[in-house]
Amino acid sequence: MGENTKSTRCFILHDETSIHKLESYHFDANYWQDKPGFSRIDGGRGGSVKIIIDGQVAMLRQYLRGGLIARFLTDQYLWLGKRKTRPWQEWSILKSAREAALPVPKPLGICVVRVGFYYRATLMTDFFEDTETLAESLTHNSLPQGSWFQLGRLLKQFQVKGFRHADLNANNILMDHQGHFFLIDFDRGRMMTALGDWQWKPLYRLQRSLDKINRTSPLHYGDDDWQALMDGYQATV
Repeated sequence: MGENTKSTRCFILHDETSIHKLESYHFDANYWQDKPGFSRIDGGRGGSVKIIIDGQVAMLRQYLRGGLIARFLTDQYLWLGKRKTRPWQEWSILKSAREAALPVPKPLGICVVRVGFYYRATLMTDFFEDTETLAESLTHNSLPQGSWFQLGRLLKQFQVKGFRHADLNANNILMDHQGHFFLIDFDRGRMMTALGDWQWKPLYRLQRSLDKINRTSPLHYGDDDWQALMDGYQATV
């Protein structure tokens, strides 16, 4: 892991075992627009692009605000020190999750640019090829009950190991053609010391996400599927 402070306002952290060197311009989507492999990634709040760097496929995700505050501060966050920035904290969570053998993206680098009392930031991770979001998959296919059961078990494994996802929804769960699941976007995630009432909130958030999407764009999803997920969640891990 390498840390590069370019000035008092730009901080770069990167995994030297994966990428030889990262400069601030590597985190600018405009730099990659005319490079091979560049494409924009739909979903979320935008700000994500796919790139190829050092021969590997990666994703850049700019940190963007949601909700009402986004009208005033689209991509700015209050500066409280670099280790309290959102990407620095997400980097730590992703590294810990991978050490726990959980299916999350490998963090490759982060760039934090301080501007006065605020900062802007971008995260670079590896990219899961040949996957689609749970929401995308359910638009054209139903999932076997066994897959829902396995997803429930995986979500429980994350929580048993202390990982709390702050925005668990149908677009932050990926699956490949072999039926393997992956969790992405751990912005504002937290490490917990023990299971408790908190463990149900991410599940309710996921359920609301599926129900909301299902109302506007019908999915191959129903009550039996959610029950299978809960059966997997409540099974012994």
